[in-house]
Formats: sequence, structure tokens, C-alpha cells
Amino acid sequence: MLQIPYSVFWIVFQTFQNLLAFPWSFVLLVGLLPVVSAAPNDDPFSGITFKAFSEFVEQHFSSKISLTTVLVVLFTMTNNPDLLNLHARQQHPLPDEHLQNISGWLKALAHALDGKLGQDTDRLFQTTNNFSNLENDQRDSAIATKLDLLYKLLDLSAYDDEGVFHQRRYKQVKKEIEPAYVISPASMQCQTQSCKGWSLYMNTRDRDIPRATLIKGTKIYEEVHVLSGKCPLCKTIYYADHETSAPIDKNSGDDNGTKVYLNNAKHLKVGQSVWVDYVFSAGVINGIYHFHVSSSAFAEFLEDKFGILLRSLHSPTYSTPVRAKCTQSPRPFWLAVHASLSILYSNTQTPLGLSRTKLKNARGGVFCARHEITHDNLCCMCDCDRQKVAPSHTCAIHQNRWRQHIIRHGQQSLLVIHQLIRHSEEEHVEWLPQKTQQLQPHDEDKIPERKKDNYFVPPRFYCVETLCAPCGAVHAWTLFDKSESPTQILEFLDAVYPTPDVRPDYICIDKGCKILHTTIVNRSWNVRKETSRFIVDSYHYINHHTNDYLCHKWCNPAPLNGSAPNLVVVEHDVNGNAHYKRAFNTQACEQLNAWLGGFETILKRMTVYNFKWFLHAMLYIHTQQVMNKQRLRDNKEGDQDEEGIDIEGEEE
Repeated sequence: MLQIPYSVFWIVFQTFQNLLAFPWSFVLLVGLLPVVSAAPNDDPFSGITFKAFSEFVEQHFSSKISLTTVLVVLFTMTNNPDLLNLHARQQHPLPDEHLQNISGWLKALAHALDGKLGQDTDRLFQTTNNFSNLENDQRDSAIATKLDLLYKLLDLSAYDDEGVFHQRRYKQVKKEIEPAYVISPASMQCQTQSCKGWSLYMNTRDRDIPRATLIKGTKIYEEVHVLSGKCPLCKTIYYADHETSAPIDKNSGDDNGTKVYLNNAKHLKVGQSVWVDYVFSAGVINGIYHFHVSSSAFAEFLEDKFGILLRSLHSPTYSTPVRAKCTQSPRPFWLAVHASLSILYSNTQTPLGLSRTKLKNARGGVFCARHEITHDNLCCMCDCDRQKVAPSHTCAIHQNRWRQHIIRHGQQSLLVIHQLIRHSEEEHVEWLPQKTQQLQPHDEDKIPERKKDNYFVPPRFYCVETLCAPCGAVHAWTLFDKSESPTQILEFLDAVYPTPDVRPDYICIDKGCKILHTTIVNRSWNVRKETSRFIVDSYHYINHHTNDYLCHKWCNPAPLNGSAPNLVVVEHDVNGNAHYKRAFNTQACEQLNAWLGGFETILKRMTVYNFKWFLHAMLYIHTQQVMNKQRLRDNKEGDQDEEGIDIEGEEE
């Protein structure tokens, strides 16, 4: 039995004897020995008590120092890690370097702190320090000495006791002093008038409090508690971004109530467990507005960058209509603009009539919710009641039509077909397929609609019609389904301006002469001429026929015969020469159209409701931007006028 242990010992001994024959064997064997080492202290605040910090404040600062000043000093030390690294480096010199106990970096921080505190800087000194007699350089050195003592007390040095550098210590400092955020309702009492300001009770039980991720500015906070409140009288539930009222009919079985989103919400829920603050949401909206970036692009960026999965990014619902008053004239001068932004909708001719509602399935569907039930299993050819053969959308008789549709409009060949159609339009090559569908130019008469014989593809709204002022502020907008006919434009104007007292003086549109001709034919001009006049914008006016007497007589945007003195003004150049100038920007409609065109790739894939909401939000933001710029310009001109009055007063 003893032969086995002896054999093992002999093998191990021979192995070590062979290893010791090599120079590196001793290092290898020493590295294999078990050792005990002390881990560096990477927790700067771990050994500091409040008593030690309080004693430091009492010993080095004035007894009248305020809590605000103390917090400013503390946060100044914890939020300048790079500068303190430079200071710490000079306190740990190399053999050929000089030791700097109070470095110039720390003096610069003391000088910045002096400017921040202002008159409260003297609270950093005891009364015996004779602070008022110190010069600027001496005062910065005295403040820097106190900051160095606090720097050592808080153990903010990036070097440990053995002089080893640890960069991550500052990240731990900032992590330790982060506050505990709680998302709660912004309303402190019930807003229902009958409740008379009743206080809100907490509606969330402790065990049911949800945890969420909060994006506050550019920082991300995990495990943030989300609370809700409830009014005991009206049973309205208050959340941080919306309110839910109690159901009016308690016997209906619907206990969801009415949900109303808040325009003044400080936090907004954008994911299943992700909330953002106003700064972040405003940044997303401004990015969408200025760069025409979709919300899905922001969601994808956050998911790739920070690993945050967002359900969607959306801004608060705006209850304010898109309406702004132009300050350039006593009565608004409105322009109509055409924007070629199209969206899908259901337009199905059935025995029950014409259905023109939103699609139930915007990604591949062609019917609304009601006709999806009755026609989903039927052939998509008009006047065909046979069952369709899966996976096609037609019956066995019309399979050939379906194959032609797939070949021409399939996802794989759609890009190639578009390229062929574009080349055929540009080069007019006979052997390439020609585009046969009807196109309706927005400034031409309506083309008779050709009736479709299938429901393979849902139709689209023709355009967005918008009313805006010369300054660019949007007043109203609507959707035209088939064309931009003069009759539809007149109906839109009547809906926006129902009474003569609110109608604009001038209505500028590219087809103003056609609208004027329509009003003369339908005999509505006798009423409209008392308040409004139709003119053509300067861009399209030069392309109208010179022999069109009606257009050149009544729709000229800048007549020089004195018939419209409000449209033309006289200005003088630098040499004092007089010249005529248009009083209003008639190209505001085309500028708005170009800006809206940037959203085409985003809007064309939306449902009708999302399209309307998104477009209304963007136009609302655009109007606010225009009004803010105009307000700043007016204030600047007012300041210049006041300065001129002051100068004249001084001269007198």
C-alpha cells in the first residue's frame, strides 16, 4: 500500500527537478504559490461619516455659511474629475518633477468657485482670516487650500495610498450621490371643478409599485418608482403623463374611463417600462422637426446605444388647433398650399355603398374593419363573389390577374419596375414598358376617374391642402381624396372661414384664376368679392398664359396700376433710388411644401389616424417656431427703436 504514495512523490520530485533546470522555472513556481493581497479602496465615500464632514465645515468655514453654499462647494469637488486628476498628478510627481501641494489647477477651480458664489465667498472663511484684506491671487490660494483639505477628506484622489492610479473611482462617486427619483402626478389636487381641490390619495400599493427606466436629459436612471394618485370623490386617476376619469355609465361594463394626455406633462411614457423627461422628448421632437427623422430611428438608436427597448416615441397630444394670426397685416393674408403626401385608406365599392374609412391592416390590407369580415375570404376582383384561393387574393378564375399583379407590384420586382418606368419616362425607349396610370397635376382640371376592377391595392389620399400666412404660420389643413379641384378648395375655405367677417383679404394659390372662374360660374363671386380676392403666387404666375385676361387682370400678385396698393410697396436702395417690392411673401406656401416633403418617407407608411396626428403635431410645432422667431424679431426692432429714442433724448 505504501508503494503508491512513494511512486506519486517520486514522480512529483522528478518533475520539479527537471523544471528547476530552466531559468524561468523559479518564476513559474513562485507564481503558482497562493498569496494574499489587499484590494485597493475604490469606494471614496465609504469611510467618511457625516460627523467628520460636519466638523470640517465648522472648523474651516464660517458659522453663518448656508446649506446652499456647502452643497455648491461639495458638488464643485465631485463634478470636476478631470481637473482634480491634473491636481493629483502634480501631487504625485516623478523623480525629476517638483511636488505641487496647491497646484495651479486647483487655484483655477477656486477662482471659478469664487465667481460662482459671489458675495457668499466670504462665508468660506472664519472671521479671523481677514478675508477682505486679501488680494485676488491670495484669495484664490486661500480658497484652494481649503478645497485641497476637503479633497483629501472626501478621498477624491484618483491615487490610492500606494500611489496607484484608479480612474473608475470618480464614476463610483457620482453613482453614490445620485438621488432617488420617483415619477408621480404633476397635479397636487383634483382638477375636477365639483371636487373643489380635493387632495389626491396614493393609488399604488407598495407591493405593486412598478419600476421603470427614466431617461432624464442625457442620463439614464434604473429602478425608478412610478406612482399614481386617485381622487376619492370623482374617482379620477392621475398619472404623470395622463389622467383617466371614471366611466360615466357604470352599467355599460366599460371600466376604462376617458384617458386624457397632458400637454404640460413633465414625464412621458414611451415604452413598456421606459419614461423620459421633457428635455429628452423635446430633443426627439426637434430632431424630427429639423432633420425629418422618424421616431423609429430614434428608438433604434437608443436600443443600439443604450440597450433600451422602446415601444414607440411619441410626443404629448396637442389639443390646441393649428391656428396663428399673421401680424404683417390687419386682416390675415392666407395662402393655400398643396403637398403631395399620400396615405392609404379603404375605398371599397360594395352593395352597401362606398366605404372610405381607415384600413384595419395598414400593412398589406385593403379593407376596413367592417368589410374585412364580409370580404376577407372573397375574391378581390370587383363583382366577384367566389371564394379566393390561398395564398392568392383571387378565385381560381382570376388567378392570371393576380399573377400579373405580383409580377408588376411584388416586393422583389417593385424596385426594378420603378427603375424601368423612370427610364421609360426619361428616355422614351419603345421596348421598355410605358406608364399607363393616370396622373393628376395639382394645378390642372380634374381627370375623370377610371374605375378599378380589383381591390389588390388600397387607394391613397391625393394630397394635403394647407392654409398658411405669408410669415409661414399654418392656419388649417385637410386631406383631399381624389383631386385638388376648385370646388373642393372653395368648400375648404368655407369650412375654415364660415362668416364674411373672418375671411381674409387675399387668397393666394397657384390656381387662383381657375378658382375665380369657378366662383363666377357658380355665382358665388358676388358674395366673395366683398371680402376676398384670389391671386396667383409669383412662382406660378409667370407660367400662366399671357392671353388669359381674367388671370392677368384680377389675379396679378403685384399689380403696378394701383388696383391693389396693399400688395406692392415702394422702397429705396442704398443709393436712395426708389423701386417696387412685393409687400408679402407669396412663396411661403412653396416653402412650406418643400419642408413637408421631407416627411414623405415617414408619412406614406402610416395609417390615417397616425398620419393626421403626426402631421398636425409637426404643423403645430412649425407654427410655434414661426411665431417665436417673429416675436424675437419684433422685440429686436422694438429695442432698436427705444435705443433711437434715448439717443435723440440725449442729443436734445
